[in-house]
Amino acid sequence: MTLEASPPATSEENGARIALTSLGLLLILFVAINVLGAGWLSAGRLDLTKDKLYTVSPSTKTLLEGLQEQITFRLYLSSKLSQHVPHLGVYANRVRDLLLEYESISDGKVKLEVLDPVPFSSIEDRAVAAGLRGIPAVSGGDKMYFGLVGTNTTDDIENIPFIQIDREAFLEYDLSRMLYALATAKPTIVGILSTLPTDGTVKFTATGQQEAVPPYVVRDQIGQLFETKFLGKEVDEVPSDVNVLLIVHPKNTPDRTLFAIDQYLLAGGKAMIFVDPFAEIEGMQGQMIGSTIKGSTLEKIFDAWGIQYSTDKVVGDRLSARKVLPEAGNRLIEYLPWLELRGPSLDKSSPITSGIEVVAVASSGHIGVDPNSSLKIQPLLLSSPGSNLIDSKKVQGFRSPKKLLREFKPGSDQYIIAGRLTGLVKTGFPDGLPTPAKEEDQKASKAKVTWSKPILKSSSKPLDVIVVADADILADRFWVIMRDFAGQKVPVATANNGDFVLNSIEALAGSTTLMELRGRGTASRPFSVLQDIQRKASQKFEDKERELRQTLAKTEKKLQSLRRRNPEGTQSVVSERDRRDMEKMQREILGLRSELRKVRRSLTQEYERLEMRLWFLNIALVPILLTTLVIILAIVRRVRRKNRFYETATN
Repeated sequence: MTLEASPPATSEENGARIALTSLGLLLILFVAINVLGAGWLSAGRLDLTKDKLYTVSPSTKTLLEGLQEQITFRLYLSSKLSQHVPHLGVYANRVRDLLLEYESISDGKVKLEVLDPVPFSSIEDRAVAAGLRGIPAVSGGDKMYFGLVGTNTTDDIENIPFIQIDREAFLEYDLSRMLYALATAKPTIVGILSTLPTDGTVKFTATGQQEAVPPYVVRDQIGQLFETKFLGKEVDEVPSDVNVLLIVHPKNTPDRTLFAIDQYLLAGGKAMIFVDPFAEIEGMQGQMIGSTIKGSTLEKIFDAWGIQYSTDKVVGDRLSARKVLPEAGNRLIEYLPWLELRGPSLDKSSPITSGIEVVAVASSGHIGVDPNSSLKIQPLLLSSPGSNLIDSKKVQGFRSPKKLLREFKPGSDQYIIAGRLTGLVKTGFPDGLPTPAKEEDQKASKAKVTWSKPILKSSSKPLDVIVVADADILADRFWVIMRDFAGQKVPVATANNGDFVLNSIEALAGSTTLMELRGRGTASRPFSVLQDIQRKASQKFEDKERELRQTLAKTEKKLQSLRRRNPEGTQSVVSERDRRDMEKMQREILGLRSELRKVRRSLTQEYERLEMRLWFLNIALVPILLTTLVIILAIVRRVRRKNRFYETATN
């Protein structure tokens, strides 16, 4: 029996076989790349965000590499979290990856444990004992946990009760803050001398019930990172263990307290001083009823040092002004004393403000240095070019943003709102320890008129203080919004005020470990280009509106003059010349109104064009490019196929 040889394969069969083999090889290559990538490139990432939010910063690497003791992080993560709250499940993966990277960089000094607190288990008991907070599942029932606990070898504990996705931009800072607190043996002690309720207070409601007012958010942030001592409104002596003294809104400060501050700073103490020509927070507390609210100052000390500061003026700045809604139904307009300082208004050469994006201030004053003073000032916060000063009385009581805007005249100067002052200074008390002015105060404080230390007449070390001409920079109202999450109020920053204060304290204390991390992102990400277009067009519109009002006022004035000259009942109401003038003025008014409509229309059109362009770039461009690429590839492939067929036919 003979076997017949199979016919040779045709070119079409060979092509099909080659295609199938190629597809098989591509599939194998794809699987191999994924397997190898999962093993070798699990920590690899490409961070395309503006603030590099997904890249471990050099400060964190330095902190991790310098650890001297074992730090243990325990991530309590419920396994059902990703099922019930998918977006938190995705975020939990990012948190775990970042902690694993901390573990890798630390060379074993950081240990990560991921624990699943199953309901009614010992792990859940440990989570609750550590201060973690669970949230109920969407369908009800047992609680789910997503919190972090850190411990060191001396059993110090730091925790995040529930990791909030709203603080994703600050994730590395929150983790590194915990690490820094656990790794630092001797914390910085911050003394707080304040007339404002920074540590919280109690207020009475309309029904006469007492209601607790929580501490400022920035006060909580200071307490998380530093050891704090609240010193009240007055002191006889600043405690010797205080590393940095915060002086907040000093009003009606007795000489004894001023003397204690003076001697503390002359001895080399560091301070951050918040003075204010008008504290908006006081107006909110109802203290403005019946009298004008006075500003705060350290006049006796400032005069001795050569610091220029006035409580009579606040800074108005049209370029940095925040927009407010003056009345219901009206459009947003700039309120000149409330500023959002960005870009050139922040000193990028200073580590305090170099990583900060925006700082919000309200009715702030300005500071300077007398030409004869030995002090040097480094501006940290500046107003924009063209800003000017406004009488502080105009921003109290029933204020009119429109009137302030209408009366505002741009100046030629920039004003320093916050600055760091260094140099040698003299005491503000050349006669020594002050005694109480009133006889009853003298009797009450006989035991306090002595001073146990040598009285300094000049600074023993160069002065190093930061003066901020605004106390409202601390108030939650101007830089924090509160959001509800699982029945809890969660603060979300819309500006970097807290970062600015914490950076300043660390700079004064000599530590810059966490400065780089704080300004890496905020919850507020405005379209700055769109805002610039709106601001410029709005300014142009306001100028036209002012011109129109002035013309209308002149017309009304002339009309009144004509009516007085031509009383009612006369046959000749107006002369021919007056009539021509009136018609001319009316035509001018119509022309101005037409031009005003054009300005508004051009503003709207320019804004809509840019908005459409951004929409196109963000949404439509990539699909269009991919579709175009597919079409081009299909055309190229078809042309090549035709060429091959033509070559085969000719051969």
